Amino acid sequence: MATARLGFDIGSNSMNIALLKGDEIRLENVRLPENLVDGDGNIVLPHVFTQLLRQLKKELKLPGAKAALVLPPSQAICRLISLPKMTEEQLLLNLPYEFTDFIQGVADQYFCDYALCEPTEAEQAAEDAGESTGVPMMAAAAAKRTLAEYAQMFARAGIRLTTILPQEMALVSLVQGLDKKENEREFCFVDLGHTASRITVVWRDRVQATRQIAIGGRNLDLLAADEFGVDAFLANTYKQSNFQDILAAPSLRDLYDRIAVEILKVINFYQFTYRSSNLPGIYLVGGGAALPPLRQAIEDALGMPLLEPSELLSGGLKHVEGAATGIFAAGAARGEV
Repeated sequence: MATARLGFDIGSNSMNIALLKGDEIRLENVRLPENLVDGDGNIVLPHVFTQLLRQLKKELKLPGAKAALVLPPSQAICRLISLPKMTEEQLLLNLPYEFTDFIQGVADQYFCDYALCEPTEAEQAAEDAGESTGVPMMAAAAAKRTLAEYAQMFARAGIRLTTILPQEMALVSLVQGLDKKENEREFCFVDLGHTASRITVVWRDRVQATRQIAIGGRNLDLLAADEFGVDAFLANTYKQSNFQDILAAPSLRDLYDRIAVEILKVINFYQFTYRSSNLPGIYLVGGGAALPPLRQAIEDALGMPLLEPSELLSGGLKHVEGAATGIFAAGAARGEV
């Protein structure tokens, strides 16, 4: 019998849950109560969140499986680094120094971890020639207090949270689950989130680049709210249902174009930095990926095809409902062991 695994991805506006069992995956998207999570991804009312988890566990019939949680970018930092060969004990002692721009206060208050990367041909050649710049690895750091608070909230809801990982590593896990030939190419993810948009390029077992744009779905909500004279929370509902064709409003169309141009700038910079880059297209994920005019604006600006996120899910399943919004939760579930 296949082992079931759960993945959770908590956003500012909604939470995505993935249930992976064998080659079958089920994705659920749950809208969160207003002001339960702030703009930085912090859960403002832990007891309310625990109650919600307990309710969802029952309503969605979630099994008592091991679970993994994806941390928002504001709560974890993840980057590709190279360090000289050393023992694991020495490595863990040195890792905090790679995150001095993120760590505030005493380093002991943070948990650091790493995953070794397979050397590229150039890195292996340098190693063989005695000119190696170090061992490549994906490294991450997060506050121990934050990790403990999440573990406590999930435990009180009866969910075994055994893994907590950054968004980047959820995407790496997703790519690593593909056939060897398939994961040789570059994967560009554009996460159209609620408070920001984030571009991440994954190649093999590493993140090549990541950039964040301070524009997201909430900016569209605020414009829609002005159009209807309502609050942003209600305007989000109007946006999702395209109430009175609000998605065609000139103010929203101007913002689609602005988001598309900002994404284009990041992609152009990436391709300039990596001259051998050959992106086959991009994967639009996050809540904004469901908005046709925004998708069209991005596709027109980039001149690249929009690839189907469901193709990356377990077993090569096609057109899985909720694949765009649940991609991080799915990657977390895949990486959970």
